[in-house]
Amino acid sequence: MEAQLLLNKIISSRQAEEVLSIRNFKKEYVEIVKMLHPDVCALPMAGDAIAKMNVYRKEMDKYQQGEDDAGSFVFVAENEVAFKGEEELLKRSFHNYQLLMSMNDESAVHFKKYLPQSLFFQDGALHVKSECRMLPLSHLTLTHEHADWILSRIYELISWFHQKGYSHLGINPESVFIVPETHGIVCVSFYHLTRLDTQPESLSGRYLNWYPAIVFKQKKAIQYIDTSLAQRTAIYAMGDRSGNGIVLKKSVNPELVDFLISPHYSSYQGYQEFRKLLFRLFGKPTFHQLNI
Repeated sequence: MEAQLLLNKIISSRQAEEVLSIRNFKKEYVEIVKMLHPDVCALPMAGDAIAKMNVYRKEMDKYQQGEDDAGSFVFVAENEVAFKGEEELLKRSFHNYQLLMSMNDESAVHFKKYLPQSLFFQDGALHVKSECRMLPLSHLTLTHEHADWILSRIYELISWFHQKGYSHLGINPESVFIVPETHGIVCVSFYHLTRLDTQPESLSGRYLNWYPAIVFKQKKAIQYIDTSLAQRTAIYAMGDRSGNGIVLKKSVNPELVDFLISPHYSSYQGYQEFRKLLFRLFGKPTFHQLNI
């Protein structure tokens, strides 16, 4: 991009994502500095542009790290994340992952693509590795077209959990990472995985207000908990960080929002109803490229 056009873009921008991409922001930052640094660029406001880019560069680090129920996580590579924190939860997540991976029936072959390629401990951290680049939903704001396929994948995954007799109990923006290029997901943590119809050992403290009230009355793992958390995660992905969804009716189809804020007690039935609703509202499924 020609220097003046790039400078204008930076000066008029309001957030880092308007100038830098999540995937290549470090490289892009270096290239911009080489072009616009006042030592090599005589254009007016070049110094202001570089000052703004320095702020943006720091802001983009949010996509490289985060916090979850166990503690914190940081990206080691595009497809590898290291989780540190409460040892008991990390070990439980590792154990539950091994339990899921030990399932070798016909359905497991399909749904394991939504699980990490591997989990292993190294230097006190639990490393989660996938086959492809992945991103947490934290900090992302997506259109409903992307939230729709994310929720569809989550519905598929929890339906498999329920078929095998388990409830995840911790679906949220930090436990579900997305694979932008393939419209896939990777469930990266299993801290709260529990046998259906048994008492949970733990819940996500970070998202305690997302759980339906029935979980605190019955104290039992049921499908409704996972479907509710999945729908709130989709609402979060569309920009409503509260997970309540009401404010989305101003910008998203109200029928879609009504579905997301309504209870669905069966994951498989909820998934089928969701797909039928999307077809009725928006027609035949279309692949919407997610460039981030």
